[in-house]
Amino acid sequence: MKLSLSQIAQIESSLSNGNIFYDDIKTELVDHFATEIEEKMDGSTSFDILLQEKLNGFDQKKFQRTLLLQSHVGMLKTIFKKMLSFWLLFKVVVMTYIIGGIVNLFSTYTPEFAEQVLKTSSILTFLVIAIVGLIRTRLLKNSQIVAAVNTLFMIGMLSQFVLQLDWLQWTGLSNQTLLYAFTFWFCLLL
Repeated sequence: MKLSLSQIAQIESSLSNGNIFYDDIKTELVDHFATEIEEKMDGSTSFDILLQEKLNGFDQKKFQRTLLLQSHVGMLKTIFKKMLSFWLLFKVVVMTYIIGGIVNLFSTYTPEFAEQVLKTSSILTFLVIAIVGLIRTRLLKNSQIVAAVNTLFMIGMLSQFVLQLDWLQWTGLSNQTLLYAFTFWFCLLL
């Protein structure tokens, strides 16, 4: 039996107690509830009873956490898959040489100072892109967008700690080569 618009609105209002923050998750949850209630509805059982039964056995916060975790893991896979795109890699190599050339113009910089400048500028760029993008698009209530921003920011921040000149000198590469590698990685993330 097909639900009416007022019944769907009743499902939405019963799920609007603040436990579900993201609009796309709420929409998916309303659709899930409506489908299950439609399947169980017959002439003898009322909509209100079926809705209450469904609400009693359902943990909204757990549902949202599960979907958010799946979104973040899926986004991580998507990001690493897209990093292997030929055109993206080509653009990143060009950007790396341009940025590396700018850093090399100032030969008075020590490699450690150049590393700090590179890392600080990448953090600031991540933040500006994330904040401007979220504010301009008003998509802060979309879990997919938030998952993408969170995942990229997490990768960028972890890179700050893992990519250290002192730690990677055991590779035998020069500081300049390592800085080009760092620049390549941060350009790839951006």
